[in-house]
Amino acid sequence: MAAAWARGRAETGEWLEVYGETEPQSVPLEQMFATGSDRATPFTGYLYVWTLGYTEHAPDAKVTLLFPAMGDWRVKDVQAIVYHLPPVADERAWRTTLARDLRAAGPVLETAGKLTADLVGFPELNAITSAAAHLRARSAPQMPDEEWFVKRVHRSLAGILHQGVEWTLPANFVKQIGTRVTGALLVQFVGAAPAYEDSDPPGGEPLPLLACATLTRDKEMRLPEDAYVRLPLRVTPERPRT
Repeated sequence: MAAAWARGRAETGEWLEVYGETEPQSVPLEQMFATGSDRATPFTGYLYVWTLGYTEHAPDAKVTLLFPAMGDWRVKDVQAIVYHLPPVADERAWRTTLARDLRAAGPVLETAGKLTADLVGFPELNAITSAAAHLRARSAPQMPDEEWFVKRVHRSLAGILHQGVEWTLPANFVKQIGTRVTGALLVQFVGAAPAYEDSDPPGGEPLPLLACATLTRDKEMRLPEDAYVRLPLRVTPERPRT
């Protein structure tokens, strides 16, 4: 396994970079929630990080990560964040909102913790809860007039279905973060063979993760224009435990 990065249009001062694991392993679906300790599979999450750079005035921004829906695996989205590096200009207000959000999530996390403590046959749930809590604590809050959000998306590119997540970041929010904005997506790869037809990538070669961004001020600008930042991606089945 190895991590790699790819970047588009750095020479312009407005660029998008993505980095993450290029050789992840997929987990068999039937083992994700197996109750027997000999069959249960520990949670294996992978973090894919994007960084957006811009110049001059803060733009409204959209960032999209797309995984090819081909072959014998699928991506399970776990959590999406935008990193918060304190203190920002309105740090006190941000901290108040973040504390409120964490308090609201407290009962859910506490219940999940009790559940995983009681069910020893679900080792992956403890890891999922821990990873989600860690990322949530580092993520920027949603402030009035600065509310960022994510949504699941799909696109058909060159006849190939891609599935992923899109971040929508308002200019006021981007301005608070700075001229370099960083977000991340935690995913798990699940093994899933095609039911009927052959859906291997053309030529048998693995397809890359695709990343793109759109900046909007007075006019729309794509990073890079009509192209994608590509990160090599080769997913293999998880190796049997010894």
